[in-house]
Amino acid sequence: MNQRPVNIETERLLLVCLLPEDIEALIAGDAKRVAHQTGFTFPPDDPNLGVDLPWHLRALLADRNQLAWRIRVIVERSSNTVVGSINLKGPPNADGNVEIGWGLNENARRKGYATEASAAVINWAINQRGVTSVSATIPDENCASQRLAARLGLIRTNETRRNFPVWRCDRNSRVNTAC
Repeated sequence: MNQRPVNIETERLLLVCLLPEDIEALIAGDAKRVAHQTGFTFPPDDPNLGVDLPWHLRALLADRNQLAWRIRVIVERSSNTVVGSINLKGPPNADGNVEIGWGLNENARRKGYATEASAAVINWAINQRGVTSVSATIPDENCASQRLAARLGLIRTNETRRNFPVWRCDRNSRVNTAC
């Protein structure tokens, strides 16, 4: 068993890393086991959190040192309920870039949780050794995520990754935003 990395805490949220055994249970459809292991209630309508769990699990099984650089569930403190996930897609690459992704359950949207969770994870990431920038890939039709990225200080670039536009902020260009 792995030791869970330290939670990232905000005023209303706990951002808790999922361990490989948590991810395996979610893939197997056993959210109750993960709830028992973590103490959090998982949403019955989307226990996979809208995340490519097998992809993250493969990366963690190949390198368990990536735990803090993968999936964190977003837990609403007041209800102890998982309301979404905030994910890094691995440690910084050779250029020092870390990619972030976010997603909330339908009933948790429009409460500022995505902004709060993303800002906290970006601040954590940008202060880690070797990180020079944070990026997100956002489809053109996802206006809500584009607005969130802009609020966080990410700027759309001319780059694409996996056929999606790349939004990025650099450590040196931080101005009163998460980045």
